[in-house]
Amino acid sequence: MKGSPQHAEVLVIGAGIVGLACAWHLQRQGYEVTLMDPEPPGSAASSGNAGVLANYAVEPLAQPAIWRQAPALLLSPHSPFHLRWRHLPGLIPWLWRFTRHANRRSAAQAGHTLSLLLAPAIDDWRQILDDLEESGSLMQQEGSLCFYLSAKGWQEAQSELAERERFGVVQERLDAKALAALEPALEGLAQGGILFPEACHISDPLTLAQRLAERLQQRGARLVRARAVGLESQGGRVDIATDQGAWQADKVVIAAGAWSRPLAQACGDRIPLISERGYHLEFPAVRKLVSRPCSPGEYAFYLTPMQGRLRIAGTVELGHNDDPANPKRLDYIRRHAEALFGPLGEPSHTWLGLRPSLPDSLPVIGPATSLPGVSCAFGHGHLGLTLAATTGRLLAASIEGNAPAWLATCGAGRFR
Repeated sequence: MKGSPQHAEVLVIGAGIVGLACAWHLQRQGYEVTLMDPEPPGSAASSGNAGVLANYAVEPLAQPAIWRQAPALLLSPHSPFHLRWRHLPGLIPWLWRFTRHANRRSAAQAGHTLSLLLAPAIDDWRQILDDLEESGSLMQQEGSLCFYLSAKGWQEAQSELAERERFGVVQERLDAKALAALEPALEGLAQGGILFPEACHISDPLTLAQRLAERLQQRGARLVRARAVGLESQGGRVDIATDQGAWQADKVVIAAGAWSRPLAQACGDRIPLISERGYHLEFPAVRKLVSRPCSPGEYAFYLTPMQGRLRIAGTVELGHNDDPANPKRLDYIRRHAEALFGPLGEPSHTWLGLRPSLPDSLPVIGPATSLPGVSCAFGHGHLGLTLAATTGRLLAASIEGNAPAWLATCGAGRFR
């Protein structure tokens, strides 16, 4: 590349919600921060999630129960999981690692780490939102509700409820009558449910990302529209190759979500990162159907009231990042939601996003193993929004040499 490289003290690669939260904490530590992303802040997975700050989600996806559930997940037309079979050969290494973690010991270890990450998540977000003067408008504390349509589903949920209690999660069992009193739209639908009263939701995730980016820029952060394509260390600094020219930085944070894998590999870390493709539909006509995020446990999506609309988001599809949206996944969400609540009208928006997912359900937070000056903050799966603020705080502590010892379980070298 021609010309002298541009310089950044700290370059955060990725302006999604995790990268923005890392930048916020690093800026508070006194660093001059540059954010680099080819797209506007928060416009990828950060904009389309269910909006739930799920501080109760201590169960890793890889559980012993997955062996019993696998046939229905793969074959049932009502399954919230879909595999694009033509991509199976490329997914086999990740799926093999995933199944290795689907045992009691690994699940318990991951659950313990998740509980440590999730416990401060709401308070960490409040700190950022108070700074944005948005804690009373963007973050709503109405709790989150998971309900079960069948007696079988409700019975199976009891073991998960007991596991969360072991980690100190605040939750309340509700029978059908109590559910209907809390959410009248659920009357006659559910056998029982679980309320997580301390959970919150963000009423517009994209607005949150945009306002956080604006605040960072007001305080001197630079926002660069470019795609980082390579990293190497030289002379105590990190060289960054991009599609818009060369950069040098004293420190680099890889927070590029689903696009983080090749950058980590350039640092010597072969991270088994894939994308879980998630979908949403939005319906303006029924925005007040529920008053808090509500999830039918059997269908694995959330109905979340947002500013001026109802968002229904969720499901898991394994495929390729470049695959077009699958209309059958959108139909799955709409068909099952309307089977519960009746006609919802025409959706005003449909969306496909990529969740960066690792086989042990834990993110990567901390230094790259082989490239000095580079740190990682990616791989949060379904918990990117929930854990963004906590990740930013821990990442900044790691760079300062003050990270808690237990954070090593989220290290980049654990997959070697």
